[in-house]
Parts: sequence; C-alpha cells; structure tokens
Amino acid sequence: MSKQIIKGLIHSSHRRIDNPSMFPHKRGFVWCFMVSLLLLGLSNCSDQNSGASNDSQRGNRGGPNSQSAAIPVQAEPVARGDISRFLLQTTTIEAERQVDILAKVSGQVQELNAEEGMRVREGQVLAKLDEAELTINYLRTKVSYETDKSVYERSKEMLEKDFIATEDYEAARLQFESSKAAYEAAQLQLEYTNIRAPFTGIVTTRNIELGQRINVNQSLFTLADFNPLRAKIYVPEKDISQIFEGQEALISVEAQPDTEFKGIVKMISPVVDPESGTSKVTIDIEEPSLLKPGMFASVYITTETHTNTLIIPKKSLVLETDVDQVYIYRDGSAHKVNLELGFTSGEKVEVLSGLQEGELVVTAGQDGLREGLPIRIPGLEEPEQRFAENQPVQTENVAIDPERLQRIEERMLQNAEIKKEYDKRIQENPDMKNNPEKKLAFFREMRQTRQDQRP
Repeated sequence: MSKQIIKGLIHSSHRRIDNPSMFPHKRGFVWCFMVSLLLLGLSNCSDQNSGASNDSQRGNRGGPNSQSAAIPVQAEPVARGDISRFLLQTTTIEAERQVDILAKVSGQVQELNAEEGMRVREGQVLAKLDEAELTINYLRTKVSYETDKSVYERSKEMLEKDFIATEDYEAARLQFESSKAAYEAAQLQLEYTNIRAPFTGIVTTRNIELGQRINVNQSLFTLADFNPLRAKIYVPEKDISQIFEGQEALISVEAQPDTEFKGIVKMISPVVDPESGTSKVTIDIEEPSLLKPGMFASVYITTETHTNTLIIPKKSLVLETDVDQVYIYRDGSAHKVNLELGFTSGEKVEVLSGLQEGELVVTAGQDGLREGLPIRIPGLEEPEQRFAENQPVQTENVAIDPERLQRIEERMLQNAEIKKEYDKRIQENPDMKNNPEKKLAFFREMRQTRQDQRP
C-alpha cells in the first residue's frame, strides 16, 4: 500500500514540475519532500519483511520442523547391579604339573604309542626301545646270579657243619650279593626300555621319531596335567594384605575376550622377594576347558563388592571437563548432570549420586551437546520414549510410523529370547504379524519384562 501511495505522489509531482511556470521557487523543496517520502516507505517495507522473517523463524522453532532439527543420540537407562573393585595383575597360564620324560637307557625307538594332544593314564607305555642288547645282558647276569646263589647256599650249609672255613663262606656270600645286584640292575635296565607316563595327563610335546637312536637323559615327551590350570601372579607387598586363601578371582585371555573364567586363590607365599618386593600368589582356574597353558592372561582379584548399586556405561561420561558429568534425555532435550562416581569395572561405572534409576543417559553423540539442546533417539517413537521415562503411555490416538515400527522390530528381535517369544505369539495369533498396534504392544511388554528382570 505504501509503495502505491509513493508512486501516485511521484506521478502527480512530475506533472506539476514539468510546467516550469508553476511554482518556480518551490522546485527544490518538492524534490526533497519526495525523497523523504520514498525513504520512509522503504523503511516500513523493510520492517514488515523483518517481522515476517522473525515470525517465520519463531514458527519453525515451535512448529513441526523442530523435531527434525533435534540431534540424534543413543541412550541407555540407568540400571542397578553389582560392581566390584579388583586388583589387576598379568601372567601366563600354567599347568599344575608339567614334566619332561627323559630316557634312562639308550637304544632305538621300536614302538611309538603316543602323539601330541593325546590324553594318557598313569603307567601307560608311550614308546618302546629296542631291548635286544639289554635282554642278552639280563640273561647273562641272571645265570651268574643263580650260580652264585647256589654256591652261597651250599657254603652256608657246609659252614654249619664246619666243613669249610668262615673265610670261604664270606667269599661265597659277597659273590652272591654282587651277582644279585648286577641281575637286578639288568632287570631294571630292561624295564626302562618301556617309556611310561608318570601320571595321568596330556602329551604336549613329542621329541622322538620311530626308528630314532636315543641316548640316556634325552628328552622324549612332555606331559602336563591340565586339571586344574594355574595362574601365578606376583603381588606388591603393599597389596598383599587384601588377598587371602579362598578369595575369588576372574581371569580373561585375549583368545576369549568375551568370556570370564573364575578362579580361587590357592596359595600365598609366606615370604616377600627382597629384590622385587612381591609375594607369589597361586590361583586355581575352574572349568579351564577353553584355556591352554602358555596363554597370556589378566587376573582380577576381587577386593570389595557393592551390590544393587546404580551403574551406567563408562562411555556415557563427558570427556570435555575435569568434572564427572553425563547428559541425560529429558522432555526431548539434553541436560547435563554432575556425578559422584564409585567403583569402575571394565566398561561399567558406579554412580553414587546425581542420577536416578531408569533415567536415560546419552552414550553416543554427546560430543558437542549443550544444556537444553534438542535431542532425539532414532527408532524410538514418542510412546516408547514416555514408556522409558516411566510415564503413562497412550497409544489410541497415536499414528504408528511403519518405518519406525520396523526399526524397533529389527532391534528387539536381535534378542534370542524375544525372537522365540515373538514366533510363539505369531503361531498363537497370526493376525499380530500384520497388526502394528499389537506388535507395538508386544514390544512394550518385552521391554517391561526385561526391565523387571534387571537386578
């Protein structure tokens, strides 16, 4: 409207000014008046445009596009559980008993009855050496033994009847004892050609081949007893007072990163090594079927445990400040909370104060967040968000987004127990498969069940 008025005034003024005989002394004044009106009109237009722009921006912040501007994050609820403080040491897993079986006689390997990895019992023959030479020596010493034994017995009878002198009897007795020792030694040497297991265990190394010539004291096999396996650690003297026999321990190895093995403190050395300032602690590992001697292991000895305490993921902590802080999801916005932390165990952190059970802490995407900044959890519908916050859920008038429901379904069915129950419900009620409301109700039921099962 202002632009039209200005155009009209300019057009009227042009008609008057074009006649130089009219108002000759007021021409300069008219031009100044027209320029002022023009500037005033442009200013009003600019204010109107600015006001419309601001109204549009305010409308966008409060309108339906505000949800799309929220920053996507991942969050997990604060849960209760048990957490412990550990004393950490590293070591190498060992067998309780491990020995090298050595040759006691020389000879050629005639039989080979054991291979690496074979479990053998005590006294079982692992290998047999050629015994031909030792058999000849055994027979020769046996003949000498029997001959000298007969002479000794006759000399004893004759001495009783005073038919021989005492010196002759002593000579016969000494000869007999010498022959007896030689005979028993030859018999033992012949028995040594059978290489036997000294105890029940597993053959870990075989160092000989069939037909090989071996010598005395040569290593033939390595035998180990894997039950139990042991971890020997060396604890500094300042920490040894926290350890006692029968104390529980957890063992983890790189080969089984997702598995923790239980152990029990078996022995504690009564002395401290003056050079290292440590004491040896021996731990027996229970159910060591997946472990092998020589594996590098981390040993965690439990020194103190807090039960039924609040626990959050360690990755939820904000790393930008020196204060322990997290962001929580509340009413669609991020809120920074200061924490007092307790024990730390692996990827879990104990919260002593600052959070309540069930609150959602941001675990991914917290970098760059500010207090009050809009955030959202992808794949989590508004009814599901209210459910996670323990608020009443009303789904009658809520339109279910098929894409979001599909994402919820894919995420929930990754759990084997939920998938099993889901298949069971589909068999009982086939209509649920194509009914979004029933599906959503089922997933809410499963979520509530899982929360109720948490300690």
